Amino acid sequence: MFKKHVLLAYTDLQAAGSRALLGLDPEHHKYEYRTLPVPEVPGLKPACVRGSTCAPAEQEFQPIQILNCKYEEFSVVVVNAVVGGDVCHHVVSRLLDECLRSGVEKITAVAALHFPHPGELLYETAFFTQPGLSPFRYLTSAPGLPDDLQVADPILNLLVQFLLVDSLPATFLVVPGHKATEGAANVSDGSLANISLLQDTLTSITGLRFSRDISCSLLYKGTNNPQEAMVDLIYM
Repeated sequence: MFKKHVLLAYTDLQAAGSRALLGLDPEHHKYEYRTLPVPEVPGLKPACVRGSTCAPAEQEFQPIQILNCKYEEFSVVVVNAVVGGDVCHHVVSRLLDECLRSGVEKITAVAALHFPHPGELLYETAFFTQPGLSPFRYLTSAPGLPDDLQVADPILNLLVQFLLVDSLPATFLVVPGHKATEGAANVSDGSLANISLLQDTLTSITGLRFSRDISCSLLYKGTNNPQEAMVDLIYM
C-alpha cells in the first residue's frame, strides 16, 4: 500500500504535524485516498476535519488517512485521531507492519513536542542513517533533540522503539509546541507558525508542495476524553 518514502504524522499536542501533511496540495500532486484499519482500536474519530465542503475530487479525512502520490514515490500517512496511551501500540504496530510489508525505504516523521526550554525552532534526529547516501543523511542543518529531553508522548516513544527493532531508516523533524486550541490553526497558540515551518522544510527536502490554505482551514476538534484532557493540561 505504501510508497518507498513515507511522510508520517500523528495528532501531536498541537496537531501541527498532522495538519501540515494533510495539506498536500492537490493542485500540484495527484494522489489516492486510502485508510488503514486497526481492528484492535475501534471507534476512532477524526481529530481534524475540513472546515468547508469538499471539492469534487476531495474526500473527508479519515482517522488514519493515507494519501498515496500517483507519480511520486511518497505516501503521506497521518494518524488523524487522538489515540489513548493504552492502545496506541496497536496503531504504531499496524503502521510499521505495513511499512515492512510495502518495502518502505525511508520514513520522515513530523511532530510538535513540549519543550521546557526550547532553544531552536526546529530539531532533527535520525536513526539508521547511511552517511553519504542521500537522502539517508541529515536532511536539514537543524540540531538534534537535546539528550536530556523527557518525551511524554506515547506514540512517539513507541514509534522510536518499533523503528529500532525493525531497523527502518527514519528521520524525525520536531518543532517545539504548546497545546493547541480547538478550531483552525492560529498565531496565538503557535500552531500556524509550526505548520508553516514543517511544510516549508518538507518542500525543501522532498519537492512536494503543500497548501497552507487547506491546512489552515482544517478544524482541530481536540479530545472528548476527560482523562486525556487532564493530561494535556500539563503541557499547556
